[in-house]
Amino acid sequence: MDRLLLPISGLTGTAGRLGGIAAQILQDRLELLSLELREAKILFAQTLLLACMGVVFSFLGLLLLVLSGVYFMAPEWRLYALTVASGGSLLVGGTVFIALYRRFGRKSLFFGQSLDQLKKDMACFSTKN
Repeated sequence: MDRLLLPISGLTGTAGRLGGIAAQILQDRLELLSLELREAKILFAQTLLLACMGVVFSFLGLLLLVLSGVYFMAPEWRLYALTVASGGSLLVGGTVFIALYRRFGRKSLFFGQSLDQLKKDMACFSTKN
């Protein structure tokens, strides 16, 4: 009877250690994911705040520039000046949106490090030894 209990107790001890190691790996990965989530949240808040401030102040500056430029024009040229200023504003605005689209298009994925670690874990556990 003791001969049967010895392999079973060794097997349960090994399973317990393996479970502990798996739990530690999972805890490490979740901590990394939590850290990357905080970094992504801070980056998003900073980007949103900077974009809003940039839009407000750019719009205000452009409006004042156009109004002062039109004010100093001769009355017969004011309509043409407004048309040119409007076209220029639309062109610059479109360029800014294209640059913003490109910036977000080439940005790496969020949680990239967590995904890399999970891929390494899967490769480690899926190989046959």
